[in-house]
Amino acid sequence: MSEGEKIRVMIVDDIVDTRDQLEKLLFFEKDIEVIAKASNGREAVVMAKEYHPDVVLMDINMPDMDGIAATEAIMSQDPTIQVIIMSVQGETDYLRRAMLAGAREFLTKPISADDLYKSIRHVHRLAASRPKVTMQSNDTKSDTKSSGTQGQIIAVFSPKGGVGSSSIAANLAVALRQLTNKKVALLDGNVIFGDLSVILNLRSDKTIIDIASRIDDIDGDLLNDVMATHTSQVKVLLAPSDPQRGELVTADHIRAILDLMRQEFDFIVVDTPASFQDRTLAMLDMANRIVTLMTLEMHCIRNIRLFLEVADLLEYPHEKVMLVLNKASNRTGIKAEDVEKNIQRKLVHQIGDAGAEITYAINQGVPLVIGKPTHQVARDIIALAKDLAGGTKPAEAGSSASTAAPPEQKSGGLFSRLITKR
Repeated sequence: MSEGEKIRVMIVDDIVDTRDQLEKLLFFEKDIEVIAKASNGREAVVMAKEYHPDVVLMDINMPDMDGIAATEAIMSQDPTIQVIIMSVQGETDYLRRAMLAGAREFLTKPISADDLYKSIRHVHRLAASRPKVTMQSNDTKSDTKSSGTQGQIIAVFSPKGGVGSSSIAANLAVALRQLTNKKVALLDGNVIFGDLSVILNLRSDKTIIDIASRIDDIDGDLLNDVMATHTSQVKVLLAPSDPQRGELVTADHIRAILDLMRQEFDFIVVDTPASFQDRTLAMLDMANRIVTLMTLEMHCIRNIRLFLEVADLLEYPHEKVMLVLNKASNRTGIKAEDVEKNIQRKLVHQIGDAGAEITYAINQGVPLVIGKPTHQVARDIIALAKDLAGGTKPAEAGSSASTAAPPEQKSGGLFSRLITKR
């Protein structure tokens, strides 16, 4: 925000005294200006379009149109507006609904002046850190893929289960969407035990099976029809709920789906299982970047060292494999710098340890980068997303000897791949 420029705030509450009290609290803040006040949700939607506030203070319980519906309508017509939901209710369901509607923060009444000032300035800083979006019609403003380019495939992988790959993949996809406003897809590559439907609170009868069963007819229309849309506008291709049906998805299906996805989307985040089966190898082969997660545990470090050796045998360029420390903590007795010396590879990013917060976010179905964007772990994931969004293509998908298994090779996984290289 340039010097002298004020944060433009609109207050929405059906109680006159509350609107006036909030306006008085903000009156003496030199960098904040109340430009409009609305008494209900419908009025707020109209006034937001007229006044273009930077921040909206939105009460959740109002007659005619409540704050959740009003937030969704305002965000639909102008996603640059930052909404702070206010409520006398502090229940988690209210928080989840508010964040899924697009709100940036949730304040419980009565609101202290200090919390009010901090929240307004914080959400405004978040908006300022995002690329500016030229306002156009709702049909074209942000959902058009960059022409003439192939989307970047980002595989989130770990050779050991339980390190948080699915949660990081989901949060990373949402962060990429928030940062770039480009078309972002998320593929649940764990077709046997996929978790993304739970993590993102998505319910859909359509899954990757619906594409695999019609793979010869695959096109953009079929892909977009099957994919679920998260409230962040990330498109998600879910895994089947039945593990037995997941077995029907082959590596060839995965290759065909990813090949179409990179034509339809700017970024494709793939949550990969902790295995070297042919399906997983297909995902890793086609990825431009492999975000390789590890934790400071001896068995995980051992598996990472083995994977790096395998990656070399598969002739993956070093810069394709991004080593990321997840659940970073100084309580494990192992130092990150010692691990770097041991495996002779640099940790590109570190994501903090927030086990309780991550579990809570999963249980609520609200990614941490939405529910608690100021949390250090959310900031770490956003920093990773910035790196991935701003970086060059280190490994063209389809280049090098790691391209893909020969078409006739339907199974066999890693062992068959390495045998053919000898």
